[in-house]
Amino acid sequence: MVPVHATSGIDGEVILRPVSPVEWPGMVNQRPYEARIGVEDGAGRAVAEVRSDPDGRFRIVLEPGTYVLHPESDAIYPQAPAQTVTVINDQFTPVRITYDSGIR
Repeated sequence: MVPVHATSGIDGEVILRPVSPVEWPGMVNQRPYEARIGVEDGAGRAVAEVRSDPDGRFRIVLEPGTYVLHPESDAIYPQAPAQTVTVINDQFTPVRITYDSGIR
């Protein structure tokens, strides 16, 4: 259920990179990525889970505060590190999550 005053949260983008083992100047070596992201509050309690869409975008409504985003993966790769995010009242904080594809 979305809070009546859904004015704060996270506006995210998820990408996967690299998508090619060879990269040259000007080449786009990334793509949007569908992923599951767990969200914990500052006390380490799970408060939400969100999935990015095929364009790698997600938006989640959260109360102001500090949260840790845990990008999930079913294997060693792709993987992305956890990120700490501060949500400010009446704002959607932009976040980019970059998954490492493991391609070398």
